[in-house]
Amino acid sequence: MSWGSKWYQGPKSVQRRIIILLVSIFIPLIIILYTAYHFSERTMVHKVAEINRIKVEQTASRVKDLFQRTFMSTNNFIYDKAFIQALQEKDSMSIEKNSTYLQAIERLQYTFFLNEKYAVVIQDNYGNMFESNPSRLGIRKGELQAGILKTIHWEGYDFFNSYQWGMLKPEGGSEPLIVLSRWIFSPVTANKRGIVSMVIPLSNLKEILNQDNGSYAIWDDKNNLIFSTEAEQPRREETTSDSKILLPPTPWSMMQTDSTAVIQNELRYFQLTVMATILIILVIFITTSTFVMKTISQVFNQIRLLSKRLVNPSLDLSVAVHSDQHLAELSELLQQLIHNLQISRDNLEWAATEKRNLEMQILQEQMNPHFLLNSLNTIRFLAEQSSQDKIGSLVLSLSYLLKQQLYRNEGYWTLEEEKEYLLKYIEIQRARFGENIIVKIDFSKELTPMPILRMLLQPLVENSFEHGFNGRANGCILIQADRWGSGVRFVVSDDGVGFAASPQLTARKSIGLSNVRERLRLHYGEQSVLEITVRQPSGTIISLTIPDLKGEVV
Repeated sequence: MSWGSKWYQGPKSVQRRIIILLVSIFIPLIIILYTAYHFSERTMVHKVAEINRIKVEQTASRVKDLFQRTFMSTNNFIYDKAFIQALQEKDSMSIEKNSTYLQAIERLQYTFFLNEKYAVVIQDNYGNMFESNPSRLGIRKGELQAGILKTIHWEGYDFFNSYQWGMLKPEGGSEPLIVLSRWIFSPVTANKRGIVSMVIPLSNLKEILNQDNGSYAIWDDKNNLIFSTEAEQPRREETTSDSKILLPPTPWSMMQTDSTAVIQNELRYFQLTVMATILIILVIFITTSTFVMKTISQVFNQIRLLSKRLVNPSLDLSVAVHSDQHLAELSELLQQLIHNLQISRDNLEWAATEKRNLEMQILQEQMNPHFLLNSLNTIRFLAEQSSQDKIGSLVLSLSYLLKQQLYRNEGYWTLEEEKEYLLKYIEIQRARFGENIIVKIDFSKELTPMPILRMLLQPLVENSFEHGFNGRANGCILIQADRWGSGVRFVVSDDGVGFAASPQLTARKSIGLSNVRERLRLHYGEQSVLEITVRQPSGTIISLTIPDLKGEVV
């Protein structure tokens, strides 16, 4: 009767439940993944937009600063009495007049345009024009005057609207120039005395916009494009009024033309990743469902055949149970299984009890340092309320040291963290041994981010305090760290009484130094060296050499 083994697929209700179970897992997983995608997309767009807004504001601020410095430089002419007096001199060949012009122009270099390229064109009421040297702008003398007269027109301008900005594009492929023309009038009578035109290269503006690595365009008040970082000329009507940033004191405005291009590219890759993930989950779901259903069918088929074999031992269903001996063996196995389950349950209950006891013990051990830290913070609070700032600072340093020892389990940290730890420790030791003991820390800046064993230097500093200044009220300790080949060399030196004069060292052989030597051997190998040298006439030098730094900061 092999038909049973071939055609029986197990209870339909079990199959339906398995399918419902898998579907109930798969569908929520897809929904969660899809929701996470949209939430991440909105978050990314919002964050990128916020960062982009700040970046644009910073760029606009630098552009405004450039225009503001240009505008403020023309104030020097307005408030220069000698310059205004020279404008009233009709003789254009007057040496004194031209000398006054040159002095006023040269002063700009030391106020607003130090070492920057610029040029100035001055025109008085008599039609005379004076032009500073424009060669550093790449144009010939006389060409700048003609360009300004052609570009700047004063129709409709008056005392209250006495300046205008423009662009000058010299012939011959020279770099475009930004021009600010402004009436010069007497501060007392407000009468027009002349016109000053300030010229700076457009490259100053380009440099600011290119530093942002974004796409920007600047338009004037007549919707003429001044400058764009893109090769293709943007259209102003494509941008919204919200994105327009005014650039006072000019009437120009700046807009960003690619505010969403970067995030759209990133989101496209993100979307493809999510779709690929959903497809992989779907394939895994179908494969798992097929495998589970096939396995369940086989198991139920074997159970069905075995049940029939137990009910009717003479029934041959091609099952692996051929005699009563197998049934007895199966029974013994079931009894052994029940016995093992009972033992396992007892062991589990015992383990659960032990686990609860261990958890209580761990919690109790955690409460002790936690209580100690809270107590220290309370003492610091009371000390600060009583204006005992020194006590409060010492308690704060002690709390910091305890936190580093109790709650940090990693073996390495940076040399910068080692320095911070030493500063807190030194504050406590100076309170104990006296504020006249000077401690200097000199670490090379390139070494501060490198990994080092935690609290490696503290025992060396402790020995300097304990054995060098026990009984002394003043002295100096110097802690240095310098590059030593591919590794580093630490030196802790002091001018104390020295180890030889310290009875404590003879009595207990410096537990701290022994600990440092053992840690060096375990972590850095036998090539690391710890040396102690006696200074003359007094003091001790402890040098610690690590030929090759290793370790990872968590």
